[in-house]
Amino acid sequence: MKAALDSAAGGARRIASLWFLSLATDRLERAQPALADRPLATYAESHNALLLTGVNRAAHLAGLTPGMSLANARAIEPDVVLKRAEPEADAALLRKLRDWCLRYTPWAALDGPDGLFLDVTGCAHLFAAPGGSDNSDEEALLQDMVERLNELGFSLRLALADTPLAAAALARFGPDPAIVQTEPLRRALAELPVQALRIQAGPAEDLRRVGLRLIGDILPLPRASLAARFGFDLAQRLDRALGDLADPISPDPFSAPYRVRLNFPDPIGLPEDIARAVDRLLARMTARLERDGKGCRKLELQAFRADGDMRRLTVGAARAARDPKHLARLFAERLAGLDPGFGIDAMVLSAPAVEDLAPVQEQAALKTDAQEGDPVGDPRLSLLADQLAARLGPRRVLRFTARDSHCPERACRLYPVMEADASSHAAPAWPAWLPPRPPLLLAPPEPLEVEGGSVPQGFRWRGRSHIIRRLEGPERLSPEWWLLKDRGQDAPSAMSARDYYRVEDQEGRRFWLYRETPATARPGGFFGGGDAAWRLHGLFQ
Repeated sequence: MKAALDSAAGGARRIASLWFLSLATDRLERAQPALADRPLATYAESHNALLLTGVNRAAHLAGLTPGMSLANARAIEPDVVLKRAEPEADAALLRKLRDWCLRYTPWAALDGPDGLFLDVTGCAHLFAAPGGSDNSDEEALLQDMVERLNELGFSLRLALADTPLAAAALARFGPDPAIVQTEPLRRALAELPVQALRIQAGPAEDLRRVGLRLIGDILPLPRASLAARFGFDLAQRLDRALGDLADPISPDPFSAPYRVRLNFPDPIGLPEDIARAVDRLLARMTARLERDGKGCRKLELQAFRADGDMRRLTVGAARAARDPKHLARLFAERLAGLDPGFGIDAMVLSAPAVEDLAPVQEQAALKTDAQEGDPVGDPRLSLLADQLAARLGPRRVLRFTARDSHCPERACRLYPVMEADASSHAAPAWPAWLPPRPPLLLAPPEPLEVEGGSVPQGFRWRGRSHIIRRLEGPERLSPEWWLLKDRGQDAPSAMSARDYYRVEDQEGRRFWLYRETPATARPGGFFGGGDAAWRLHGLFQ
């Protein structure tokens, strides 16, 4: 690999730009290796004409270029294989390549339809040779990147510079590759055409007419004069390329604040080797979290396979956690389904969701915090919830949170246990005291035939008669008057209530039933009304 190396500038921002020369044909050749030795081109319709959009190396050597019409392409190379362009498939492949590049840096972003930006600041030493300099570290990083991508069947050019725009300009118009530092940046850009700044075609043509063809021709000119004559965009892009104006890149997906990685000299594939690698990553991750007084609510494991694919596993915790043994058990539920392919040559563990976690005193007896509205308040209960969620799915383990309502149907709601704590939903605290409530509610409450008038002596439910031996009540519960009003009923004076009774029949079974007042018993009432004044709402166990 040929590189132009200059003296290192410590602490400088380092941006790598990758330009894939023909992503579409590379994708087709990877899917059909037999096409690699034949002239291959992709085409699309543009302005009622069919034009080439990409060519492979064999087609390029035959004289075909993007933008050429299909008729001319067939005239120049009759044996060319033509495939219709698929921009969506190319974009999906570029996103996969961005994820693949996360092995080099957590800060990777797309650059148009055929390029990537990698902020490798502080990452080059991970690829350093013993006793090497900063420049040799960067050279080793680029060497490793080029070799791996070439083995995967991609043709590309890349450059490393102190600004994204300069790196992209050097990748597309400069030497291959080019590693530049702050001092020679102006000199490296001076030899490139003004189109390397990605300016519009109109200003570029105006510059050409007056003899300003290279970036070096406009560098000495005052910015105000350039902006006045050729547009503000030209001056702005020149400042961005030189680092005089901020030029941030936006990575996607979000870069986690806590991230550890592990590279393997040779790809691993045995389950026990993968499990040991995860244990090592968890030990390093939890040590960092403990040092900062943090715990993780979510962990993401990225496994970079030797075939260029990347597999992702995600686990969550009901409460912030940093016990490596507990987190390893959560991953153990998912590692069985991890396909290593031809081997895994790097693994990255990140914690995208962290919270403050102070040391807590272990309790001698199991204690729940139901009074505080947190059904997994005890650490041991949260560990159980985490393991159930890892096995059954993060949205299949639910918990109750209180709602500010006296209506039994509305007194609580369900949330996945892996979501934020109930406090984040502004849930009220559970009432300090309530009469006994049945664990099983019927939805909707079922009508009853009751004997005994206002004080029931017996009832018939689902075709079976029950004689009441014991009775407690009534307990009056009133619905929210504002909900009644919203549903088209009259003023609060028309609001009615339920009288609830806890009863026990002759066989010892206990029921929770209520009597509706005439206002709620009418059709269309708040609780379903109907003709029946008595309803069964719950069963005690």
